[in-house]
Amino acid sequence: MNLMNLLLAEETVISEAYQAFKNVFSIVMPVLLGVVLIVAIPFVIILGINYSKAEDSEKREEAKKRLVGAIVGAVVAGVMVAVLWVLISQDVFAGLFQF
Repeated sequence: MNLMNLLLAEETVISEAYQAFKNVFSIVMPVLLGVVLIVAIPFVIILGINYSKAEDSEKREEAKKRLVGAIVGAVVAGVMVAVLWVLISQDVFAGLFQF
């Protein structure tokens, strides 16, 4: 087998592997986004209740920090999942790596 045939065979394998990854990813991403939301929403609600029930100013500040951190974390996780979902579904990586 000469070098050109070997390179063409590897390109086909890489292309097939990418398509398989894309298919699995397109199934997993909506589920992952749902899990992020299912976990984040009750967590934010519980922290909001803790914030509203805090009587001491020190406890109120601690609850506020946790609430802000939970909201920021949920937004960042949701945006990361959504951006990866769009990049994979639009074949950005396939065009970037030429396969």
